[in-house]
Amino acid sequence: MRKTLQGLEQLLSDYQHARILRLTFPHNDAPLSELLVNKLDASEGLSRDFEFTVELLADNATLELKDLQGKLLCVELVRQDGSLRYFTGYVFSFRFVRTDGDIAFYEARLGPWLKYLSLRTNCMLFHGVGLYEQTRRIFEHYSALPDWEFRHHGEDLPVTEACQFNESDHNYLSRRWEAAGWHYAYEHTANGHKLVLGDDSTLAEAIDGVEIAFQRHAGSQEEDGIHEWSAERHIMPASVTLTSYDFKSPWPKTVEVPTRNNQGLVLRKEAYEYAGAYGFKDRQDGDLLATQRMEEFEQAGKFFEAAGNNRNVVPGRWFRLTGHFDGGSKEECEFLIIDTHHSATNNYHVNNGIAPHYENRFTCIRKLIPWRPGRGFNSVEPKIYGLQTATIVGPKGEEIYTDEYGRVKVQFHWDRDGEFDEGSSAWLRVATAWAGSNFGATFIPRIGCEVIVQFLDGNPDRGLITGMVPNAANMPAWELPANKTQSGILTRSTPKGGYDHANALRFEDRKGQEQLWLHAERDQLTEVEHDEDKWVGHDRRKTVDRDETTHIGHDRTETVDNNETITVHNNRTETVDNNETISIGSNRTKTIGKNRKDQIGKNWSTHVARMKTETIGMAYMQNVGMGRMENVGLAYNLNVGTVMATVVGINQITKVGNTLSITAGEELSISVGKASLRMTADGKISINGAEIGIEASGPMQLSGKDVDIN
Repeated sequence: MRKTLQGLEQLLSDYQHARILRLTFPHNDAPLSELLVNKLDASEGLSRDFEFTVELLADNATLELKDLQGKLLCVELVRQDGSLRYFTGYVFSFRFVRTDGDIAFYEARLGPWLKYLSLRTNCMLFHGVGLYEQTRRIFEHYSALPDWEFRHHGEDLPVTEACQFNESDHNYLSRRWEAAGWHYAYEHTANGHKLVLGDDSTLAEAIDGVEIAFQRHAGSQEEDGIHEWSAERHIMPASVTLTSYDFKSPWPKTVEVPTRNNQGLVLRKEAYEYAGAYGFKDRQDGDLLATQRMEEFEQAGKFFEAAGNNRNVVPGRWFRLTGHFDGGSKEECEFLIIDTHHSATNNYHVNNGIAPHYENRFTCIRKLIPWRPGRGFNSVEPKIYGLQTATIVGPKGEEIYTDEYGRVKVQFHWDRDGEFDEGSSAWLRVATAWAGSNFGATFIPRIGCEVIVQFLDGNPDRGLITGMVPNAANMPAWELPANKTQSGILTRSTPKGGYDHANALRFEDRKGQEQLWLHAERDQLTEVEHDEDKWVGHDRRKTVDRDETTHIGHDRTETVDNNETITVHNNRTETVDNNETISIGSNRTKTIGKNRKDQIGKNWSTHVARMKTETIGMAYMQNVGMGRMENVGLAYNLNVGTVMATVVGINQITKVGNTLSITAGEELSISVGKASLRMTADGKISINGAEIGIEASGPMQLSGKDVDIN
């Protein structure tokens, strides 16, 4: 060990080597063993995590690898003016490489704190919040680790629903930032690094020193500069066209944005893309999105590659190129650095005394062209092409929760943050068997039901309910498999309805027991705007527990091919506003338990083709307001068992065409005032009156046993 220490001390004290790389531990948690940085290979770029590979020399070949894991290291690069450029990162990988004499070689790979977001995978939903707030909420899970700044110049509008599904926090945020056209870079200090998010690369800050000179024969002994510079063009689309669809404005919307770049005489073709459901809400929003997509193409239309040794090069910052033969205006000489690869070495432990060395290669575009990472630049967009199920949720105490579109809210089974209430998701549309303009089929899934969710275009943000499934808490409507031949619809009264409170339509398909069962829990309304035909092949039974009202607007015809029996247990009232005709082919029998009253407003005519018999058990009384006439075609016979009285208010006329016979068993008496005629069964006839006159136009005969004339 003593020999090893002497070896490291010799490297540290060797005045021939002016070190350009230094190593520090910002948290003062360096291991006990001495560590020297020998090489640095650093890759960093816009919207990418930097990766610094550091070769370390140690006096101990048995360092515990885990002792370096997760530590914050800072590699200082000494610049030409003596200032420092910092490469600060966390150790995500540490390995023992080899030994050379008394020196042990290790390799550490450093990354940003943002890389920790790749370790955590999650499933969660964001409702009604913008991308900044989503970013902030995810960063909160990493305690004090995140150091970041938001340099945003556009609008950060809230989104209805944003779903993180089976993906790391890193991938989720990266794809959201990319889709929004945001980029990020890092600012390094001796104590750490800061993530800087932005949406307008044309407002980037300049590098230290601003200008970089082009020096074709630059070397390590010359001023920092660029010694290689090349430009490259690629043919890109001439325009971007986007189409989107929003069910609240159910007609596809299309926007088109042409490129602002002059590509020369090339074939001009559009890049047409369906932005998906809810891709943009209106034309203004669509123009902004199409412009962003066009800028993604334009930034790759022309770029520049450079190599040199300027130690101020930092991705996300711009510089001004000087001294190049292909110069131009001031703006045309300003370039935004996109990515950089640094190579630096202290050249420790090299016997021939080679001096420390630094060089870099980088890519840039003109600063005036906005740089956008584009979707998929550093992320993978998750897709859900299969089916998922979820539980319908809503406010406590509610059984049905919906909006004017029939949408509902759900709690996905993977959602650990939802509280099974109306805040668990955004509104989800519900597919039906038929949906038209105020017509179709509507069944609102109820709270607690399990539904099938599919995703438009596979997008986890675009859920659509396409069906429902039973489960142990929501069993089928009929007991199975006992009733496996039954199918149909059974609803549930709400609120607080039970199994016995439902409307139902059920089909029984068991052979020989086929049945259609329709049940209305309360009222049933049937409307037929034209004709209705019903055919019953056998019997029909109808039971109404209370009242029945039938209203027929025009005619009614009822035909009974055999017998008809009507039983009314209380009263019956029948009203015919005009005429009533009853035709009976054979006999008719009427039985009235008590009284019968007939009231006829005008005339009553009865026609009996042959005989009419009336039997009255006690009295018979007729009241005729005016006249009464009876016509008897042949004989008229009136038989009164005891007494018959006829009272005529004024006159009575009896006219007999031939013979009038009056027979009285005991006595016949006729009285008019003081005059009377009385005949008795013993043959006596008495005529009494104040004055009696007898006149005859012919002979008058008076005969008797005795004739007394006084």
